[in-house]
Amino acid sequence: MDTLSLVNQYNDEVVELRRLIHQNPELSNEEFETTKLIRQKLEEYGIEIAEIGMKTGVVGVLRGGKPGKTVAIREDIDALRMPEETGLPFASQVEGKCHSCGHDIHTAVLLGCAKVLAEIKDELCGNVLFLFQPAEENGTGANQLVDCRFWEVLQPDVFVGLHTAPAIPVGGISVKYGVAGASSDVFSIRVTGHGGHGAHPENCIDPIVIASSIVLQLQTVVARELHPIQPAVLTVGTIHGGTASNVIADTVEISGTLRTLDNDSRQQAKAAMARIAKLTAESLRGSAEVIWAGEGMPVQINDDAVVDAVIESAATVIDRENIHVLQHASLGSEDFSVLYPKYAPGAQFNIGTQDPAEPNTALGIHNARNIFDERCLPVGVAVLVQFTRDYLQK
Repeated sequence: MDTLSLVNQYNDEVVELRRLIHQNPELSNEEFETTKLIRQKLEEYGIEIAEIGMKTGVVGVLRGGKPGKTVAIREDIDALRMPEETGLPFASQVEGKCHSCGHDIHTAVLLGCAKVLAEIKDELCGNVLFLFQPAEENGTGANQLVDCRFWEVLQPDVFVGLHTAPAIPVGGISVKYGVAGASSDVFSIRVTGHGGHGAHPENCIDPIVIASSIVLQLQTVVARELHPIQPAVLTVGTIHGGTASNVIADTVEISGTLRTLDNDSRQQAKAAMARIAKLTAESLRGSAEVIWAGEGMPVQINDDAVVDAVIESAATVIDRENIHVLQHASLGSEDFSVLYPKYAPGAQFNIGTQDPAEPNTALGIHNARNIFDERCLPVGVAVLVQFTRDYLQK
């Protein structure tokens, strides 16, 4: 049976699963009920579950009827700590948590993909790993898969996955050759001064003034220290310090994110940030230290041959005019980049979730009012299923 016919017969079930997950969002490393649902559905489909010691998340294994290679399909399952303001009848039922990044769609698509491929497993010349990854939003989930040595279940020959894209009309996909997404590093800067009475600043070293100067000077890293044709983003997201309007604090904490598209820029920016923070603070009689939260996510690099294969398979199930090849990388990041190309070549593509007639579908991910057009679900399932069939057949 052709892929679209296989997919369409289960579309109502996939929509129902998506809405159930959407109503019950769980944060990174707290996806216990989502994990339970995934395990239940995979067992129902007759798919083996690999017990590799993960607290949340699931690795499913489908062994085809004939020997061959292994396709690993990875999607993330966690939600965001933010309210939902869509007004949908199936909106989040958990206060302060929602699926505004579309991971509910990712999970439902992969479950739909698993159901279809299980139905045709006898035709498959090889195997499929279904990687339902936790904790993408805090950047730890892919490393959890690595720590649990997921590749020992079956060594992948290729990775593939998708992400929602409110910038693309529903019914289409987009994909980028080569560098597709940025590295991501989370930093904090601890600024230390000497506190005291707000009426007597001459007896103090004000860390709020120092922190303000550091934030302003950090803007010169991208503007004046990195090569102008190498995109980068340095964003300060939080500043915390002080307890009262008439008290000068002892310390201030700054935090933010650094995104780059090449390792040279990444290291150059880190060195500049350390220098600026230290010397700016010292010039104002204080001190400051930049602290990095682990090693961060690497640059996401799509394999050209895998991108070619994704486009070829997608053209079987959607009109070629709806396949968009992106010219520019995103400064967003994805910890999928931890898995490929280190363990196998791979690529991530985007599925369009925008309805041109509905403005709220174009607001973008991580927006409390963004609505994802559910007509993207069968598109995502069909492209992944067709890619898997084609790759294993060849």
